[in-house]
Amino acid sequence: MSIDGRFSVELSLRRFLARCPKVGSVPRFESLAKKGQLVTEEEVVDCLAELLLHPRYTIPLIGCFRPITKKVVDKAVTLLRLVPNLRFNSDVAVTESGYLDDDEVINVIEFHIQHGRGLDLHELACLAFCRALDLVPFLLGSILNYFKFAPPPFERILMKGSVIELSGKVITYYLHVVRTSYRLLIAGTEVFSKYWDWSCFLDLVKKVVNIDEGSDVKFQKDIMDIRWCGIQILSVVLKMNDRAVAKFGVGADEAHSCSLRDDKSAGNPFVMTSTLKRSFEMVLLAVSQKWPVLLHGPAGAGKSALISKMARDSGNQGN
Repeated sequence: MSIDGRFSVELSLRRFLARCPKVGSVPRFESLAKKGQLVTEEEVVDCLAELLLHPRYTIPLIGCFRPITKKVVDKAVTLLRLVPNLRFNSDVAVTESGYLDDDEVINVIEFHIQHGRGLDLHELACLAFCRALDLVPFLLGSILNYFKFAPPPFERILMKGSVIELSGKVITYYLHVVRTSYRLLIAGTEVFSKYWDWSCFLDLVKKVVNIDEGSDVKFQKDIMDIRWCGIQILSVVLKMNDRAVAKFGVGADEAHSCSLRDDKSAGNPFVMTSTLKRSFEMVLLAVSQKWPVLLHGPAGAGKSALISKMARDSGNQGN
């Protein structure tokens, strides 16, 4: 923002490149930065569209360019429409491990097309869009335009069908898919609960119960989280009560450990329910972008506890 409160493309670009210095070293962005006040909004949008899909840059990008985020998302959707196949990875790509983890890959769409990883690209797009929707709810229309031609976020589950014999590495992909699907569903429940057929999660939840978890702790946690997220999805789509959810075999202790997966503080009185977890994530994202945050709710709703947890996790809590 400029001093008078108006959005400034130049200042926002400068702020973004300061936060993401590796992007600033890319020739295309270097040339934009050198233009100063002459840089146009259209030029910036064109450069940001693919970068929006990079998991390391989605949030800082939205934080710096929120007033033009819709244009960036619309441009990204236009580019994704040109991708030959968003439903499959090539046989070569199947042997590659993990999602994009290279800070210097700026042309995200081009990178995935060259490596035959259309499905991976689709799942990164779903992750970027659910993050964007969390931060900027009015983007729902633009995101729905993507799903007019793209498969559902859980296409990998529909393709594979069975997960009983999957290795720990591949289970990680499934966990990513289930988490992203759940976040999209929560962000736009009224729309997404009716937009796709979610019945595959009934089979998924039943099948992961029968997987031999072995002695790998991470694998065990991933399976547990897949079950928990899958059950949460079913509870939302089918409007299940707690008694019905309990029949899926996830006990209170197991559910609690899933919802508190990242909370390892002993004796922490803050109970992270699914609702509070989403609120906590949104506040955390806003604070990380230095946006003002207003917490509201009745006495005992957990406002002070949420602030205390944030202070404790960031190391800013006083004695």
